[in-house]
Amino acid sequence: MSSVRWPVLAFTSIFCFTTDYFYDVPSVLHDRFIYNSTACHSGRDKCLHLTASEFNLLYAVYAWFGACIVPFSGILADKLGSRGTLFGFGILFFLGSGLFSYSTHLEDEQTAFILMLLGRLIFGVGNCSAEVITARLQTFWFRDRELGLAFAISIVAGRLGSVTNFLFTADLADMIGLRSTLWLGTVLCGVGLIGIAGASYYHTVGLRAMGRNAGPENNEPFQVEMIRRFTGSFWVLALFIVLFFAAVFPFVAEAPRYFADRYSYSQSYAGYVAGSTYDVALVSPLFGYLSDRLGYRGLWVLAAPAILFSGYVFLFLIPSFPPVLFCALMGLGYTLVAAIAWSCAPFLVPECGVGTALGLLTSFQMLGIGASNAIIGQLLSQGASKSKMQMWDDVLLFLGSCAGTALVLAVALNILDCKTGCQLRISQSSRRKLAGTPSPNNSLITDDPGSDCIEPRSDPVLSALIGRL
Repeated sequence: MSSVRWPVLAFTSIFCFTTDYFYDVPSVLHDRFIYNSTACHSGRDKCLHLTASEFNLLYAVYAWFGACIVPFSGILADKLGSRGTLFGFGILFFLGSGLFSYSTHLEDEQTAFILMLLGRLIFGVGNCSAEVITARLQTFWFRDRELGLAFAISIVAGRLGSVTNFLFTADLADMIGLRSTLWLGTVLCGVGLIGIAGASYYHTVGLRAMGRNAGPENNEPFQVEMIRRFTGSFWVLALFIVLFFAAVFPFVAEAPRYFADRYSYSQSYAGYVAGSTYDVALVSPLFGYLSDRLGYRGLWVLAAPAILFSGYVFLFLIPSFPPVLFCALMGLGYTLVAAIAWSCAPFLVPECGVGTALGLLTSFQMLGIGASNAIIGQLLSQGASKSKMQMWDDVLLFLGSCAGTALVLAVALNILDCKTGCQLRISQSSRRKLAGTPSPNNSLITDDPGSDCIEPRSDPVLSALIGRL
């Protein structure tokens, strides 16, 4: 198994790198999309004439449609298996990037914008779905081994894609122009599709080496009843992820403006300080490894909102609190959740429903971030009645409230875990030993037709409440 799982992780990480790179390209080339670059005015480049609302719609289409489709992609993966569904969504991801790049060649701007939106939509559906299925694939091969480490390595690969984009794309556009830069990104997405194909290939090889069918990974058809069998701890984890990420990503997006207004930073330096949040994510494999080695995932998850909430309290109450230190605290909390919280989900649901669970978590996360962005937009639109800093104080109170509520949910998650078998406290080495003995709470993900769907122990009170919904 070890000869297969690491190539699977390597190829899925290639996909994560390429998709995060292409996703952030419009933000780096923002001025060329809205015809506000000196290269546009001087005639050195063929730029677009999008309005601010049209540009923001490129990201809204990606987020909302992605949030709607990922639960169904997880269901599809649970029903048909990872290999075929992953490659199918990978093709959509590649075609969407190509359509987005091609739209810049059309002369009619309205038609070009519609095609651009369509490309972004297809890219989002393919990318978000493929990310869920790659996480399912990693869960299959690393579940009782280095699951936290595997998830963390994928996160680092994605962050490196974003960093590469922010470091080189603007200079690349100066050299070869907007259109060629976008097409280069599409070529990189083609490399990501190759990564998906490689992961699918090694997954199939591994199944055959284990003497299992390379077709559907379990033969139990998806039913709504499966979601009712998700433990109460899973739903607490889902709410936690919604509120935690609602307190992180929207702030990072607005942080350059906030730091410029409060500390009189230049836009470039404010952006650098805000971006340092993700620099901390480079150490996420360390936290993933420690959580696998030591266990106590619930306590690691508890530490994340405690750190984030403390940062918001300091930032709100101490006028001279260094923003770099706040971003470091936020980055540390984000790293813990990204590396460890997502790897909790496979231990809290029936094993034939892992894809569905990861799809739901991704959908909830995206919807929460979208709602948080909308609320912040409203809070920052009170210029007629409040000063600029009063509006920012309202934003900090809202985001701090989200972080504080996430902290309460993390405490509830640990309490529920203690009552339902301590699934999140077991180290991976102990889990492997337990997996050697058949148990309702410990087994490998089923991957061959005819296997049973084994589910974790659940809290009877919460299960009864969920069953009434």
